[in-house]
Amino acid sequence: MSFTRLDRGFTLIELLIAVALSAFVLVVSYQFFNVIERSGRFAVESSELQSSVPPLFYSLLKDFESINQRYGGFTVERDLDGKLKSIEFFTEDCCYFKGICRVKYWFYESPSGKRFLIRSEMRINSTSPYGIEVPVSFKVKSFEVYRLSGGDWVKMGSGRGDLIKLVIGFKGGGELPLVFKIRT
Repeated sequence: MSFTRLDRGFTLIELLIAVALSAFVLVVSYQFFNVIERSGRFAVESSELQSSVPPLFYSLLKDFESINQRYGGFTVERDLDGKLKSIEFFTEDCCYFKGICRVKYWFYESPSGKRFLIRSEMRINSTSPYGIEVPVSFKVKSFEVYRLSGGDWVKMGSGRGDLIKLVIGFKGGGELPLVFKIRT
């Protein structure tokens, strides 16, 4: 019985082809899993944003649809840079008082740095700047108010307007534009 010994190993070309194929498979699988991970992260962020929009939307819709300018104008307060600080108006659909009340939306920044959109409700005849204050959302990054002027939307100051557009910006991206017809 004779044994044949093969001393033949892999050639350099065969090793290079094997390494190249392995690298190709690794790159393709990394890209595949990277796409899956990014789409999962996007789905989670989108879900969080969608869960915060309906309560905020219905609260704003309820307030803005019941604005009544017979009791006072729609007031917009801005800081020195022109950024919106607060909006204030009169409504017939109060949550905490019966009849007409003054509603104010504004931002509060906590000592820890967290920003909250606050809704304040005050009696119509109250001279106090304070009322019942309720945090509406901590996911709102910004909001801006526009009025229709000559077919274009322009930033609104205090006064009266027939159509008002409120654009709410959310942390993590995304905006919610709401357009309201104001009763006079």
